[in-house]
Amino acid sequence: MDRSPRQPASAFEPNRLLERLKKPQYALPAAIVVVMLGIAFGLQPGSTSTSARDSFTAVPKTAESELPSPTPSPATPEPTPQPSVTPAAAGSAVDGGAAGTPASEVAGARSTPDAAAATLDPALAAQPTQCGALQETAVSLAVEQAISGVSVKATRAAIYPIDYFRCILVATGGNEAYTLASAVGRAESEDMTTILLVDLWVANSSRQFGQINLRTAQVAAAGQSFSPIATLGGRSEVVVSSGQGRNVTLVVAIRNTVGATAGPVTLVIEAPLSGGTPVAGKYQLFLPTP
Repeated sequence: MDRSPRQPASAFEPNRLLERLKKPQYALPAAIVVVMLGIAFGLQPGSTSTSARDSFTAVPKTAESELPSPTPSPATPEPTPQPSVTPAAAGSAVDGGAAGTPASEVAGARSTPDAAAATLDPALAAQPTQCGALQETAVSLAVEQAISGVSVKATRAAIYPIDYFRCILVATGGNEAYTLASAVGRAESEDMTTILLVDLWVANSSRQFGQINLRTAQVAAAGQSFSPIATLGGRSEVVVSSGQGRNVTLVVAIRNTVGATAGPVTLVIEAPLSGGTPVAGKYQLFLPTP
């Protein structure tokens, strides 16, 4: 009878279990169970990776930031609707209306007034602008006189019927033309019949500056004397420096009682100022106009 000591059975049981599990009939089912348990734990919602969570949450935030606000800010003022203007209201505004509202204020419109039209005499607004055939009598001149080195030379003269001249001024338009047309209209109301234009060349050959006053000039025609109503191309007081010259045109309204034209006229101008000092004498230019 064997009396050798025996080891406890518990010491050999783990080894026997491990040996059994290593056998193919036990290892394959065990591996399948382990894989299924890993898949089950990996697909739970709580186990979603950080990168996956970030990819799903970033898209809604980006889309939300790009969407416009559905409602306007309370601080943004609402646009005020403009009242519509009916044709009747527009017509009353143009005509002045009962309240005298100017046409430029209709429906918020703004217009720049014409500076030339603003100076037009209301009496000339109804004048016709179809002046008909040319009614001009022009002649070239070469009449010159010098006093103390300051010379005045008449180079051209033109004669127009006063109503025709006023008509072409209105038809030409512009601030200067309207202003001159108003002066011609006043002369016509004083029974003037003819307009005379005289082109002058004022030159200074002295060492002092010269000054000629055309405001006091006189035109003698048919035993009468007439003063200029305007000076074109410069002021009525012409100042020329030493060695210089200047062109100006005198506009004279004449009352013709002799014939169809004014006939020869004499232009009389006071002597110049030489260096600011008056000079004795007068310019007397005989102009052989028709």
